[in-house]
Amino acid sequence: MIEIQNIGNEVLQRHVILFQESEIILTLRYLPMVSIWVFNAEYKGRKFNGGKLSVKTPHMLSSNLPFDFLVTDNNGTGFDPIDRNDFVNGRCSLYMLEPDDIERLRGQPIEV
Repeated sequence: MIEIQNIGNEVLQRHVILFQESEIILTLRYLPMVSIWVFNAEYKGRKFNGGKLSVKTPHMLSSNLPFDFLVTDNNGTGFDPIDRNDFVNGRCSLYMLEPDDIERLRGQPIEV
């Protein structure tokens, strides 16, 4: 599990994560009208769009990609990230789950 660093409070952000000799393009968006964070991920031409970031929930288990994302609530309240500053002030953290983490969650090997 790898923590995604440098998440700001900008409403649109693009992060490039080096992964298995390639790149994951992670786009984060904060939607102030509904107070949620959503994301898109692109890896080797495959896309996952419109995932809502929620606490303690793998977001892409059905996508059959060798990674996933997980949000933790560092205050222990269990609330999803709803504020623009939730990642900046450390209330929430975003992690990328690696193939071993995904395999443990699914209970079976990953085949991509």
